Amino acid sequence: MSDRYVATDSDGTQHHERSPRRWPLPERTDAGWVAGRAVAPDGSGAPVTLDADELLAKLGDRIFAAEVLPDGGARLTAGTSWSEYQAACFALDCVEHLLPQVPGTGGAQLPTGDTLVGTVEAAKAYLAGETGRAERLGEIARLAASRRLRRDAEEIGDEALIEISRDEGDDLEAFDDPIWVTLAASRDAVLAAVEAVRHHAMPGLAEHESRHFEQLEEGKPVQGRLVESPWGSMTIGGAPRYAPGWAAARDAAERARQAVVEENGPAAGEGERAWQVARLTELLAAD
Repeated sequence: MSDRYVATDSDGTQHHERSPRRWPLPERTDAGWVAGRAVAPDGSGAPVTLDADELLAKLGDRIFAAEVLPDGGARLTAGTSWSEYQAACFALDCVEHLLPQVPGTGGAQLPTGDTLVGTVEAAKAYLAGETGRAERLGEIARLAASRRLRRDAEEIGDEALIEISRDEGDDLEAFDDPIWVTLAASRDAVLAAVEAVRHHAMPGLAEHESRHFEQLEEGKPVQGRLVESPWGSMTIGGAPRYAPGWAAARDAAERARQAVVEENGPAAGEGERAWQVARLTELLAAD
C-alpha cells in the first residue's frame, strides 16, 4: 500500500483544495488494481496527495492510494477499504482509546442517562450486528444532530433553524452543567462517533448528505430539507447539516486529541495523534 492518499467524494472529486479536482479512478481487475490516468500540474498547481497524518484532517467519502510522479503530477493507484463502516469503526476506536486517559470521562452521563463508556460499547455492539440497542443509540444520535444543528444555526444567526432543534432543548441545556466544562472534548468525541455510526446505518442518506457537506466546505450555498428516518430527523444539505460519516470520524478524532491535550499536555496529544495515524493506516490497508 502506498504512503500517499487522496480523499474524494463518491464520484472521485477532491474538494478540500483551492478548487475541486476530478481524478481518473483506478480499476480493480482479477489481476489486481490498474492505476488511473495521471493528473498533470495545471493552473491550480500540482495535484495534491496526502500522507496519513495530513489525511486525518481531510478525510472523504472515498480514499485512494496515490503515487506522485517525477514531473510533479500524480495518479491514483488503488482503492482502499474506507467506507461508512470503516469511518464508524475509526471514530469508535478513537474514543475508546481516549476514555481511559481522562479520569471520570467514562462514567459521565449524557442527558439520555447513558454513560459515555456505555454509549461507546452500545455503538460497537451495533456495528457488530446487535440491533437491539438501535433505538437508544437513535436518541443519542438525535441529541448529537441537534447540537450540531443548533451550533450551525447560531453561527449564521438563523432563528428558524434553531427552532428545528427545540425538541432536544432541555437536553442540550443539560450540557451547561459544570462537569462538561472539563469533559466537553470527550463528550463531543463520543457524540461525533455516534453520528458516524448513524450514517453507517443509513447509507443512502449518507451519500446524499456527503455531497452537500463537501459543497458547503467549498463555500457553495445549497438548499436544505428536514428528513425523517428510523434513527430520527436530520437536515439534508443547507447550512445546518448532519455530518456524513467521514466528517463525524474526523471530528471524533480531533476532539479525542483535544481531550488528551487538555488532560495530559501537548506531548500526550502528539502521542495520541501518532496512534490515530497508525490506526487509520491499518484500516486503509485492510482492503
